[in-house]
Amino acid sequence: MRRLLGRPGAAVSAAFLLVVCVAAAAADLLAPYAADFVDLPAVLGPPSAAHPMGADGSGRDVLSRLLFGARDTLVGALLATVVALVVGVTAGMLAGYFARWVDAVASWVFNLMMALPAIIVVLAFVAVAGPGLIGMMVFVGFLASPSIYRLVRAATQRVRGELYIDAAKVSGLSDLRIVRRHVLSVVRSAVVVQAPLLFGAAILIQAGITFLGLGEPGAPSWGAMLNDAATNVFTAPWLSIWPGAAIALTVLAVTLLGNAVRDGLEPARAPAAAPPASAPPAPHTDALLTITGLTVAHGPVTVVDAVSLAVRRGEVLGLVGESGSGKTQTVLAALGLLPGTGRITGGGVVFDGTELTGLSERDLNRMRGRRIGYVSQEPMANLDPSFRVGSQLIEPIIVHLGLSRREAKRRALDLLARVGIADPARIYRSFPHEISGGTAQRVLIAGAVSCDPDLLIADEPTTALDVTVQAEVLDLLRSLQRERGMAVLIVTHDLGVVADMCDRVAVMRDGRLVETAPAARLFAAPAEPYTATLLAANPHNATPRRPAPRVTRINGKAHPGRSAPVPGLAVSGPNPGRPNPNGPIPVGSIAGRPDPSGPVTGGLVFGGPLLEVDRLCVDFRQRGRRRPPLRVLREVSLALAAGKTLGLVGESGSGKTTLGRAVLGLAPITGGAIRFAGGPPAPREARARDVQAVFQDPYSSLNPAMRIHDILVEPLLVAGSHTAADAGRRIRSLLDRVGLPAGTGERRARELSGGQRQRVAIARALALGPRLIICDEPVSALDVSTQAQVLDLLIEIQRDTGVAYLFISHDLAVVRHVSDRVAVMAQGRIVETGDAEQVTTNPRDPYTRRLLLSALVPDPEEQAQRRAARLAMFPSST
Repeated sequence: MRRLLGRPGAAVSAAFLLVVCVAAAAADLLAPYAADFVDLPAVLGPPSAAHPMGADGSGRDVLSRLLFGARDTLVGALLATVVALVVGVTAGMLAGYFARWVDAVASWVFNLMMALPAIIVVLAFVAVAGPGLIGMMVFVGFLASPSIYRLVRAATQRVRGELYIDAAKVSGLSDLRIVRRHVLSVVRSAVVVQAPLLFGAAILIQAGITFLGLGEPGAPSWGAMLNDAATNVFTAPWLSIWPGAAIALTVLAVTLLGNAVRDGLEPARAPAAAPPASAPPAPHTDALLTITGLTVAHGPVTVVDAVSLAVRRGEVLGLVGESGSGKTQTVLAALGLLPGTGRITGGGVVFDGTELTGLSERDLNRMRGRRIGYVSQEPMANLDPSFRVGSQLIEPIIVHLGLSRREAKRRALDLLARVGIADPARIYRSFPHEISGGTAQRVLIAGAVSCDPDLLIADEPTTALDVTVQAEVLDLLRSLQRERGMAVLIVTHDLGVVADMCDRVAVMRDGRLVETAPAARLFAAPAEPYTATLLAANPHNATPRRPAPRVTRINGKAHPGRSAPVPGLAVSGPNPGRPNPNGPIPVGSIAGRPDPSGPVTGGLVFGGPLLEVDRLCVDFRQRGRRRPPLRVLREVSLALAAGKTLGLVGESGSGKTTLGRAVLGLAPITGGAIRFAGGPPAPREARARDVQAVFQDPYSSLNPAMRIHDILVEPLLVAGSHTAADAGRRIRSLLDRVGLPAGTGERRARELSGGQRQRVAIARALALGPRLIICDEPVSALDVSTQAQVLDLLIEIQRDTGVAYLFISHDLAVVRHVSDRVAVMAQGRIVETGDAEQVTTNPRDPYTRRLLLSALVPDPEEQAQRRAARLAMFPSST
């Protein structure tokens, strides 16, 4: 509110609207006459002491009617706005969330309402219902609701796919509660922005209706006053000034306030300050890019502090650090691409003898693309969805190299073939949404090298890619660098990428450069403790998981090391009374089928598998009547014992996440069966007590509009297992259990770090005391040190509670660290299962071997051996 009222236009508009509302509410006290008082001698009289604004054609005081008219006008506009918001928001959320027939019916109704001629419909309504203010403005609200419906429906459709909606479903919340609590809390910002504009439009609509004489006869309103003024425009022209000014100023104030609300909801942007005039020290003689004493600030916060480094001609330099270390801000400052809040406050950047920080935007554009290429982290976000891939590739070629469109197209097609794209012509014609993430990254690399730059800057070029695609992209970058003699600056948090690519390494922490060394020396003997900590935290350097002490729970009490089975459960097979059509499932089997890799690590499985997936098939419908369903899972079978961890490994598109969603009740099952504790799983809302989830993105899985306490306590209150006081105590205990400080519950997700958000997600998964947690890529979005902390926390929780994990990941090193057994998926099928150590070190299936050899390790010598073995076994197209 303070930021909003700090804008002069918003403050003046709010003050004016406050005066109008107070005057309308106090019209009985402020008006010199009653609204219908007639002074016949003053008919069409000019402003005077008795009538400060004159008198209308009936002898009524204009000032009095203006005040009473404000009341009717504002009340009528508010009524129409409220009706439009209630109808549009409710219908929009329901249609956007439930989709299918609800969306079809609602969209048909509201499209029909938009197609109707509004003025004719209003005339018909007045003819039938009469000219009453309330009924007429309610009807106007219904007619205005389609605009709100379309806005809210679109916002809800975007929200519906967010992970925090799935998390709410997994927590056992009903769909209506999710719509009311989670969807509304997010889409309301769009409604808040639209409401003032709708209110202003309602004022104009009501004024127009009453101006046409369709309002209640004799009732004071600004539109009726304009009608009277129009009748006497030649004899008393001043009569139109007062209601016209009132309408115009009120609508203008409402519009300005609405725009201020919209701007106030966006993050503040400070203007970028000019770089310092002082010249930096002379660059190193053989350096292509020299950064000297670079300091970058965002508002009052310094994010890069006196960083100095150099990239020599033809070398590959790795800039390493965790999120927030300042590595990306360093390269953005060097390229002149800092966001609006960022500014260079010290130091300089020299490229091949040219000081970049003093160049104009025009001169920088000549340098960027032509001599400095750039590959960003998110390929889809950096390809314009409105243009085809080809048009985006040839534009810089035409601008920088001066080639004709035909020559540029030929060069672009050659580049697409060079970066390993099998069908360059098809990709050239495609839109970005029609290609995969790996292909999009190859397109960006082709664009970055299209003008033969001297320096290529790659910012996290493989972070969002699978291990096999990641290995292929790095092979491509390596071959292009050697082929063209480019210098390459790679920004990454992955030490495996550094070991695979880099000649030298610079390590950043908290905006400062802490160590620079040749890659081989840094990995063998890091000089700084922080660098050693990063290396130790990498899961490839972690020891494999040891069998955890057995925890048997009897009547809610834990009995570590107890060898007796839980009473009432068979030693092998499902629970009595729940027959398994495939017969008893022996120890060391996958859904009743013998597993050649041997028994489950840790001994007997008491009570049989907790989770059984038997020949599961999942199909997804495709758009188009004649297109057959897309089969994602193909007769997948596996089993998971209580208290154990089953790692599920595969590339994107292999079906592993779909399998996890099917277990959670979030994906449709076409064939096969899922059994939990020997029986069919409960309905989704009841399933929450037994099965929970930790999702990949720790930010998207938490509702940004809700406090952490409200997110965590909601499943407990909905389940009815705790009073509000007991639920609050349990949430505080859970936050403490996952290592979060006191007061975290009062904060929102945006106020927490990535690791803290994922700890909140783990606390939510534990709230109902589940027996199984689906962990879907729970650490892939985290830095390596935070990743290690979260993995250790999961292992510790399992040892304390006996919960089972289905751990989904594409990283074999992470899976090896946490899992007892591993199942490998490819193209919707299980291709290999076995003990975690055996599968992750000596796999039998060629696909698993390819995954293993593609995984990067933070050791230059071992990584070079792996790369050679992979290229010998699976030759790269690049």
